[in-house]
Amino acid sequence: MSKVKNAYKEMESIVGSKYITDKDFMKAAYSRNVDPAFPDRWADVIILPETTQEVSEIVKIANKYKIHMVPRGGGADLVGGSVSEGGILIDLTRMNKIIEINESDFYCEIECGVTWGTLLSELQAKGLTTGIIGPGSGYSATIGGGLSNSTAGFGSTKYGLVPDICLGVEVVLPNPQGTIIRTGSAANKYATPFCRYGVAPDFTGLFMGDVGTLGIKTKAFLRLFPNAPIRIFRNYMLQKDDYNTVFKLMHKLRKEVSDGLQDLYVVPLAVVRLLSTLAKNRPPKKARLRGPVFSIFLEAFDERIMDVYLEKVDEILKNDSRPFEWQEIDLDEELSKDWDYNLKFSYTYFNKFISLAPPKISCVTCHKIPISAISEKEQSSIQFDNEHKSEFPHQSFSLFARSLHLLPNGNCVAAGGFNAENVEDQRQIAMDIWHKKLRYQVKYGAVHYWLGESISQSIVEADAYTPEFSQFFKNIKKTVDPNFLLSPHKFHMYSYEDDITTHIIKDGN
Repeated sequence: MSKVKNAYKEMESIVGSKYITDKDFMKAAYSRNVDPAFPDRWADVIILPETTQEVSEIVKIANKYKIHMVPRGGGADLVGGSVSEGGILIDLTRMNKIIEINESDFYCEIECGVTWGTLLSELQAKGLTTGIIGPGSGYSATIGGGLSNSTAGFGSTKYGLVPDICLGVEVVLPNPQGTIIRTGSAANKYATPFCRYGVAPDFTGLFMGDVGTLGIKTKAFLRLFPNAPIRIFRNYMLQKDDYNTVFKLMHKLRKEVSDGLQDLYVVPLAVVRLLSTLAKNRPPKKARLRGPVFSIFLEAFDERIMDVYLEKVDEILKNDSRPFEWQEIDLDEELSKDWDYNLKFSYTYFNKFISLAPPKISCVTCHKIPISAISEKEQSSIQFDNEHKSEFPHQSFSLFARSLHLLPNGNCVAAGGFNAENVEDQRQIAMDIWHKKLRYQVKYGAVHYWLGESISQSIVEADAYTPEFSQFFKNIKKTVDPNFLLSPHKFHMYSYEDDITTHIIKDGN
């Protein structure tokens, strides 16, 4: 009997026959995420544990038979984050319990398979929020995925990335013992998980943005905030298409509006024009579209304070922009004065900009840059696309950013990428130029939004890491994963003997 079949029988005794499968139709269903640039990859076994202890037992069996494993949450990423060619795919979505919402001390304890939709619905009823309300991929995405990918989402201008609200995690290490550890104040067996620092070095950080390479997160402890009762949404169109002006206004809004600024998105002029052509219910008069749109979301706990915020925003933007309504290009959009904050809005808002061409392959290049460098990096991106246009898939279109999302300090996420037809003969072409563009961004100083296989490998290919850092990373992984079983292939790590410098690619630009 093969080692996979032996492992299957032992894991079946842990979770029961209902929650483990090696049937082809199930392996096919799990063979990709929302990332069609990748080929289908079938795991040997799909398993759905319900408890941390069950995860630990699965890890022990994987080590016993030397079978690699990959954790999976909602499967909503676009960069090859949670699929596996062979091995064990650990679907954590049964671990979906909200263990505690502590209204007195403003934190919660939840299992990492909880979806953002489930958690936020519970918190809304109590007048609370996590501040960041999940990724653009939607409310079926899981908390564990947000932590593993260092997700930004609605609310990130004020509250930061998902790891910024994390107070600690419970993690199963991928070692032969299936060791279970807690980080933050939860590492103190006498304490509750109310803070992150002061018990030990910040081991929580090891598992933030690790794309499932260092441990399997089973529980998370998150900060909570009072839900602001007053929210207002306003749009302004710049008088000219100038990213130096975008930087100037972003900087001034960040500095002078501060805590009132829940979110600031800048929609590039090219995207505004594209959305106008896609609108089904266009106004009879063609809109005058001259520059990018600033979409500004303000929050406050007092009407008088909101009035001050609005006055300040108008003052900052009055010389460089005009008030704008999305109804100018699409009559099906509501007016900003009629806008009412709800969870449905924040999800559908992202979709308008992310799903410009849903049937196609999306090769995302979302990356963080200093706001002072937006104009320079946008020009660099255009230059790359022009110089390499013959290498892109047929009829592909590439955007530096579909939107720019301001983060708490002086940087933003440029959420961009390019597309390709979802056909076999375009996938490798798309993958090659995708990696090449990612390497180019790495070399101009970008810090990417999520990593998965495609982006983590591109960072290595760009020779971004010093030898000392690469060795330190490998040493840390070897400590927690001595048999090299968890999420192989990411960061071009295939074994502890492999020299990752052999994966460096010299592009000559």
